Amino acid sequence: MAMRVLQGTALAMAVVLAGCASSPTAEVTRFHLGQPIPSDTIAVVPSPDAVAPGTAVPLEFATYARAVAAELARAGFRPVEGPSAYVAVLKIEQTAMQGPPRAAPFQIGIGGGTGGRGGGIGGSVSVPVGKAPSSEIRTTSLSLRIRRQSDSTSVWEGRASQTTAADAAGASLTVAVPRLAAALLAGFPGKSGAVETVKLAQ
Repeated sequence: MAMRVLQGTALAMAVVLAGCASSPTAEVTRFHLGQPIPSDTIAVVPSPDAVAPGTAVPLEFATYARAVAAELARAGFRPVEGPSAYVAVLKIEQTAMQGPPRAAPFQIGIGGGTGGRGGGIGGSVSVPVGKAPSSEIRTTSLSLRIRRQSDSTSVWEGRASQTTAADAAGASLTVAVPRLAAALLAGFPGKSGAVETVKLAQ
């Protein structure tokens, strides 16, 4: 178990470091029956396990649902808020972990002056004391399942996830969700069963 945790942390850090040197990416997986999915009306709803029974849907869900609905429209569906031919069950998850310590800065300051009898030169070296700050890593995942209302058959499922530094702009859900939705639904329905690395819009 410990080995798996270490491997997961190392993988996450590798993704973050790679993202620092290039465009941010998401890991995308899709599954479907390999048959045409007729375009029709669709409503975006929260996953049952994301909302406690008897409670209202969180207000922020509407923001995320609109972002997903916009991408579904680009894929050929007609998003609605009432009765629909399909429902798109949306689930958003975000987890955090502590990465290895960031490199502590090493500062050198040199200043000097000369002039007459009072001239002189001075220098200083500043080395931070104590532990270097840790870098938090956040993994954001967006899962979507499209179900046909007439017979409750799931006709398409997909998941997109990204790992980034917690202080990066892309770690915010308001930024991450639209990006992940666009990556997940690009080229809908996509290749079933394949794990793809997709560049995220910036």
